[in-house]
Amino acid sequence: MNRQPNWDELSRTIRDEVERAVNSQDFQNMAQNVRRVVENAADAGGEAIRRAAQTVRQGSQTTQIRVADLYGKTGAKVIGGLAKTVFGGSFTFLCGIGTLGLLFTGGVPAALVCGGLLGLSGWMLSSGVRTMGIVSRFRTYRKMLGKKTQCALEKLARAVGKDIPFVRKDVTKMISEGYFLEGHLDHEQNHLITSDITYREFEQARLRLEQARQQKAAEEANRPDPRVQEVLDKGNAFIARIRKCNDDIPGKSVSAKIDRIEQIVRRIFDRVRTNPEVIPDLKKLMDYYLPMTVKLLTAYADMDAQPVQGENIQNSKREIEGTLDTLSVAFEKILDELFQETALDISSDISVLNAMLAREGLTEDELTKMRNRQNS
Repeated sequence: MNRQPNWDELSRTIRDEVERAVNSQDFQNMAQNVRRVVENAADAGGEAIRRAAQTVRQGSQTTQIRVADLYGKTGAKVIGGLAKTVFGGSFTFLCGIGTLGLLFTGGVPAALVCGGLLGLSGWMLSSGVRTMGIVSRFRTYRKMLGKKTQCALEKLARAVGKDIPFVRKDVTKMISEGYFLEGHLDHEQNHLITSDITYREFEQARLRLEQARQQKAAEEANRPDPRVQEVLDKGNAFIARIRKCNDDIPGKSVSAKIDRIEQIVRRIFDRVRTNPEVIPDLKKLMDYYLPMTVKLLTAYADMDAQPVQGENIQNSKREIEGTLDTLSVAFEKILDELFQETALDISSDISVLNAMLAREGLTEDELTKMRNRQNS
């Protein structure tokens, strides 16, 4: 039995291989490693996963990456943040004292102006502090990344003492403000990726794996239940043997009887395919009726092939032909019984529908009564 592939593990493994390839600049080695991982999972994932590996191999990049080129400069941001913090703090202090003094001396209009300046200087101080905080966290993130071009947000969150949603929003803002020049969040938004090449390689592998996963799921959904498949396989084997006997028997009359039996048996197993719940009702069919049918047809074919056919052979053949008629009727009854529950459901639905139509005055009898009342 095939072992189901661990898709999350495959995804993580490919991401790690991409990361190692970026760091080592050996993309050919990446292709080989990914292909090996996929081939190990081939028994579970099938041809779709093999195509995923082939696509990754064919799409591998050979561009060299310098880690230093992935990050924006922070010198100007630090100077700007320090200036805002210093001047904002100073003006906040001065404007605060000035506003209080003017309020005590009765200079309300001047106090309002000074209060406006106080708000402006407070915003400048807050902006400076925020910028310094972002730069500080950016440097921490960069330190955690080291030479790597991807890192889990969970690790970054632990490094700065924040939760993952905060870090996700934080790095998204840093990407938009140019801290990470080639920054991306992965599809699940759980990893920061700082290189376009890493992101492109990983996304290509992820998309192909997702396609493989969907194809595998579709294959699983279309695969019959093992119990159903076992019954269908046995049924098809009986049908094949009935067909073989029919081919061996040249007589048109008996061949027509066999054709009829084969058609009914096929319909029975078509019903099994669409309604597996009928399988328990087929025990006698599978264990006795079909084996006996094949046994009788095989005996008939053997006797019919004899060059000299005495009275015993003729009588036995007539008895078998009569039994074929009986079996045909019996198989028709089995097929009809398999539709019994469906027939009951339909009958119940019709009864409910008729009751609703009568209650709404929409049956033929009710409409006739309505017309008679209108004409009188």
